[in-house]
Amino acid sequence: MRMISIKNNSISLNFLLLFSFVFYPSYLLKAKQLPEPLAFVLEQENIPPETLSIIIQKVDSDAPLIDFNSKKYRSPGSLTKLFTSFVALDYLGPETQWHTKIFASDSIDDGTVDQLLIVGGGDPFLTTDKLLELIHKLRKMGIHTIENGLLIDQRVFPKGNIKSGDFDNDPLRPYNVMHASLMANFNTIDFVVKKNAKKNKIDIEYDFLPDGIYFDNKLKIGNGSCADFREQVNFNQLIQESYPPRVIIELSGEYPQQCNQYTHDIAVTETNHFFFGLFSYLWKKSGGSISGYISEANIDKSDDLLLNFKSIKLLDLLPHLLKDSNNFIARQLFFSIGQSKSNYNLKQSRKVIKKTLKKNKINSRRNFYDNGSGLSRSTKIRPDTLSSLLQVIYQHSMSDLIISSLPISGVDGTLSNRFNSTQLKGRMRLKTGTLDGVRSLAGFVQGMSGQEYIVVLIHNDLSEHSYKTKGFENALFEWLIDDLERVL
Repeated sequence: MRMISIKNNSISLNFLLLFSFVFYPSYLLKAKQLPEPLAFVLEQENIPPETLSIIIQKVDSDAPLIDFNSKKYRSPGSLTKLFTSFVALDYLGPETQWHTKIFASDSIDDGTVDQLLIVGGGDPFLTTDKLLELIHKLRKMGIHTIENGLLIDQRVFPKGNIKSGDFDNDPLRPYNVMHASLMANFNTIDFVVKKNAKKNKIDIEYDFLPDGIYFDNKLKIGNGSCADFREQVNFNQLIQESYPPRVIIELSGEYPQQCNQYTHDIAVTETNHFFFGLFSYLWKKSGGSISGYISEANIDKSDDLLLNFKSIKLLDLLPHLLKDSNNFIARQLFFSIGQSKSNYNLKQSRKVIKKTLKKNKINSRRNFYDNGSGLSRSTKIRPDTLSSLLQVIYQHSMSDLIISSLPISGVDGTLSNRFNSTQLKGRMRLKTGTLDGVRSLAGFVQGMSGQEYIVVLIHNDLSEHSYKTKGFENALFEWLIDDLERVL
């Protein structure tokens, strides 16, 4: 098979052969050894060799061009999502959908129902648009008024003891959103912070807010740079105990004088409150009426089913997971791969991952997969396991679904602003991983010769260090892509 949407290079065959036979590498590529140019850059950038693991090999060969610290267990960051994606596709199937079931608490009387009962099915992508689609379906059934709010069932995925913010004490960041049986729009609100020069104050703008959620703007104009916005502004979530309760998002601190506007997002931690607020807002926007609030209980009901609302298919979910590196989607998939079992839990999901990898002849050894997203210090993976996974993906019958969902260098996703030089742009499809002390890249690269390569690069250094790895990353990929001398 061929790489997908990787740009071709118009080099004549005679030109390629001339380089192949006249020019030879000035060094011999051996396992566990870096080529001289890369070893030089590594030294110049002051990167300790023991902090770095690299594997590079042709997609059609088991022999690596570079095998550097490939057997050291590393923290991979979001490269974990490659395992989650592959196992979900292979184990669940690309047509898999998640079901949200909605019941009426009693009969519908002249467009009025007492309560709507909603059983969450773990939908990973119940966005605002999808929730509005669900509401339109209910409205077309003639339902106009909901008198006593919503009763929801969050049982299908266990809640567990881990809370958003446990990872880095920043619970309002969208990447920290935890799994849920029923969640709308990732609990996330997009907004813009703007300097109002005429009134010498800061404004917060947004398209809309879910009912029961408010901003408290205490920002002042101050010094600093736009790049330090997050360091100078405090985000706090306050809950006012009333009926229904109110969630207040408080912004305080100084907004840099030199900044015009800053686009940002936050994730409310109160999942049920956010769901009701968004549902209520959209329901009223559709012309309906809703009173009451939301409560949670186990719903054991098979009759009076109003709607079995299906999510998007897994195959359509992958670009959101891999290009955008969405942690919530990854967590939902991680639980979902245990769906044939009666007991959903992380241990069961880990067993399924190991079993699926073994079936595909991938030796996962003592690798540990914590939660499927990579947002974990516990996940440990050997880089050579990742290269084996990429080989299997490349040869798999559903390879196109994963490869086409990876970010393209300098074009989209988490690589939209990386590797956008003329030589590197568009030639690489790589999953990225970034945590404090972790930088990682893995995927597929096309050289100027047309040869395609598998690449795994993981850097781990939790110590206080001032060196950067981007210069080495650029040098590595430029060296790899400029492969006319190496390909015979």
